Amino acid sequence: MNAEDKILEQLAKHLTKAPDGFTDRVMAALPDRSRVTMRDRLADFWPTHGRWIAPALAGAAAMLLVVFGLGRLDRPVEVGQVLFHFELHAPGADRVELLGTFNEWKSGDIVLNGPDASGHWTAEVALPEGRHEYIFLVDDERWLADPKAATHRPDGFGRVNTVIKVYDDENTA
Repeated sequence: MNAEDKILEQLAKHLTKAPDGFTDRVMAALPDRSRVTMRDRLADFWPTHGRWIAPALAGAAAMLLVVFGLGRLDRPVEVGQVLFHFELHAPGADRVELLGTFNEWKSGDIVLNGPDASGHWTAEVALPEGRHEYIFLVDDERWLADPKAATHRPDGFGRVNTVIKVYDDENTA
């Protein structure tokens, strides 16, 4: 038998009857929870001195910014990269993606924003300087080379990729 069991056994043997009326006095001293209103419960919950109100509200605001603002933040352009604007006119499309050498041809990595009122889809992507090939994927089934680009090249799989050369204007001047 361990020490805790010995103590519990001693306590069980040491039974003393409570004084007369003790139970009634304890029960009378307890608040009547059946009469507690929702306002009383909220008053018990809300701090009387407001010590945690400001941190709680700041935390809630920060969480809202994270949840709703995270996807809207632009990625910073790193040194040696150029912010390049892509645009495709595809008014009947439900989804337009950009695949290229700069994202290892990964589907779902760069989804264009749109369409606008005239059917244009756009994206701005930070690209490293140099030569890149890309293609648009419309509605997960139609591959389109950029019709506005000057240079195209067959990809070897029956499609044509768009070729661009990206240079940082500040470094070439």
